[in-house]
Amino acid sequence: MNDILYNIDSLLKYISFTFLIYCTLTYGYKLLAKKKYSIIDFRISIMTLIFVFFKFSLSLLWFYNDMKFNIKNFIVFLIILLGFYSHNKVTEPRKKFLRLFSLYFIGLLLMI
Repeated sequence: MNDILYNIDSLLKYISFTFLIYCTLTYGYKLLAKKKYSIIDFRISIMTLIFVFFKFSLSLLWFYNDMKFNIKNFIVFLIILLGFYSHNKVTEPRKKFLRLFSLYFIGLLLMI
């Protein structure tokens, strides 16, 4: 059971890390180039949030299985959730990209 959880945990770690790298690079570029915010950007940001949530949920399983809880996963999830929630409140594309870029970048740095 521990081997299966460990393999899933490492897979989710790499997937969420890849999505966070892609999001920060894309949103940083679109912020500087003053691009329009599209539905694809929304979908990518929600997919990143979903994978980070899965990573956090798996850390809760580790807690119940081995009594080890990684608080870093919880903090990263909250920061990315805050970034996603705060970008939904504004309508200007530049502010959307700024909020997504800054909070996803902080989440990426904490995940490393």
